[in-house]
Amino acid sequence: MSQSIATINQFSFSARELPAKLLEHIHSGETGYWQHEFDRLADRQSTFYWNLGIANGQIVYSGNRIWSAQMLLRIAERYVPSIRSTAKSQIEMLRRKVQVENLSSTQVLAMMNQSNIITEAQLLAALRVKILNDLDIYLLMGGGSAKFIAEDIGNQLPVDGFSPINLLDEAEQRQLQWTQLRQHVPSMKLCPVIDQAAIAKANLPDSQRQRIEKMAQSDKSLNLIAEGMAKDNLEVAQMFAKLGRIGLVKFQPPQKHTIATVMVIDDSPVLLSQFNHWVSALGYVVATCQEAKNAIEAIKKAKPSVIFIDINMPEISGFELVKQIRQQPDLRAIPLTILTGEQKLSNKWRAQWSGCEFLTKPLTSTGIGDFQVQLEELIPRLLNPALVKVETHTN
Repeated sequence: MSQSIATINQFSFSARELPAKLLEHIHSGETGYWQHEFDRLADRQSTFYWNLGIANGQIVYSGNRIWSAQMLLRIAERYVPSIRSTAKSQIEMLRRKVQVENLSSTQVLAMMNQSNIITEAQLLAALRVKILNDLDIYLLMGGGSAKFIAEDIGNQLPVDGFSPINLLDEAEQRQLQWTQLRQHVPSMKLCPVIDQAAIAKANLPDSQRQRIEKMAQSDKSLNLIAEGMAKDNLEVAQMFAKLGRIGLVKFQPPQKHTIATVMVIDDSPVLLSQFNHWVSALGYVVATCQEAKNAIEAIKKAKPSVIFIDINMPEISGFELVKQIRQQPDLRAIPLTILTGEQKLSNKWRAQWSGCEFLTKPLTSTGIGDFQVQLEELIPRLLNPALVKVETHTN
């Protein structure tokens, strides 16, 4: 697929051809997303897109999902180190506020500025590293196709953005660095393991030894370590490659864990189908139940680790079902989340009183992105800590 489709708003590309095609097709004045599909991911259960946000000929965003208030919070928390130590509770409060009040990213950014959580310069730096981390992956994903989706994201992302030429040149330089690193760090999915004998023989100062031990935490992949440190993946890979070269750490695949089952109980077949699509794409097994009267039996059969329950169902309401589940000794410990299309504070408070999480269903197609982000963040938090968060599309 080396020839472009003869239209301005879509093109195909072969392996290693994507940077040149992007430079050819990113035009000044256009605002929206270049949405990419990759041939090597075509056999996945759900369609995967990589979205590259463009505003006035500049690259402003990159992600598996379109830009939203939830993505703003997620990127800030991932790439701004100071947030981890000084604003964690404020970020969580904003996340819940976005969920209940359906705030825009512009509104959330204004609140973050007023509270001194993040500056525009910090947001710009975070977006730049996020985009470069994504380019590290997708420029090597092989051939595929792209189409332009026009959307007014310029006002949603109040940053000037980055020159495509400069950004893609830097991405090319990073690819050379990754090539050199892979001799010692083959994949960011691997877990670093300290060679205690080598550490002892090296006779390191206590502070340096403790720093290495703190970074190389048990059964954490390099991706998760980079996320925990709020650092660029490349920077973390360089740190561990140095430790690997001198024999202080080795690398191994993460231990295998049981794949969690997530259950949804809802009388809407459309919601059940969508939920199955969204959650299975995150790597979980999905069980569904359409009739609340059969839910207890279905739960015992599926043995889910997490359950999502619709409020408004015929015969038995969601809150009544919660009560029935809590009365079952073998089920009462399962984390429950209330689902509703009604954005009422009374429902949220009642869910909290029932010991449940609360999640608002997407009422329009524009709300699907936020809902998916919330699912991706909520499910690992509800699961047993021994279960590992699913990592997708990483080096």
